[in-house]
Amino acid sequence: MSCCSPQLRLSLTATCYSPSPSPALKSAKHCNSTRRKSKLRPPNTLFIKAADGVGQEEEEEEFRVLTAVESRYNRIVILDSPKSRLLLLDSTNNVHSVLNKDGSKWTGSYWDEFVALPPVVPEGPIAIFGLGGGTAAHLMLGLWPSLQLDGWEIDEILIDQSRDYLGLRDLEKHTMDGGFLNIHIGDVFSPDAAISGGYAGIIVDLFAGGKVLPQLEQYSFSVIGLLANYLLHG
Repeated sequence: MSCCSPQLRLSLTATCYSPSPSPALKSAKHCNSTRRKSKLRPPNTLFIKAADGVGQEEEEEEFRVLTAVESRYNRIVILDSPKSRLLLLDSTNNVHSVLNKDGSKWTGSYWDEFVALPPVVPEGPIAIFGLGGGTAAHLMLGLWPSLQLDGWEIDEILIDQSRDYLGLRDLEKHTMDGGFLNIHIGDVFSPDAAISGGYAGIIVDLFAGGKVLPQLEQYSFSVIGLLANYLLHG
């Protein structure tokens, strides 16, 4: 249940998914017949138009489907191109995670803003609520390699796929400066998400179906009520 990038919306022009594909995913001509564990069957290649912003020209890029699985929470598709890998989680065609192949951690999207958090919070672990494919974690450990990150994600299958295809497993190893990502599978709205002493800071990246989770709009009138329970005190 990670957030989607409002700047990156994909137009898939050659796809094939089952069951119940969205209208944007019905123009398949050549599909891979090999069955996987899930109910989704990916095509061999996709031609995708990615718009970087309003009024800008769309650039077509060829992607290959690395994996397409369906979990209890998400329709998970990971795409590969010579430049990057992308994570799609729902029928909106929004990009939920980006992994650049040129070594750059920067995405040109909202994830880049998260790296401003460590200098303005006390020392201590920082939580990411809605880890997804780990884009935020890649950025933060790349710039602040001594950080202890606690990434929370409700979808265990998504985490497994991200470990295999989006470099998440590498982030679980300690850096030369002692930083690492500790992954938790669970619901951030449960008491289990709290840790002894609290977090120094929390990144909330919780969306589903292209929308803010209803819990964030209802919980104690605002997300502040949620964060106050988990932050460092004193």
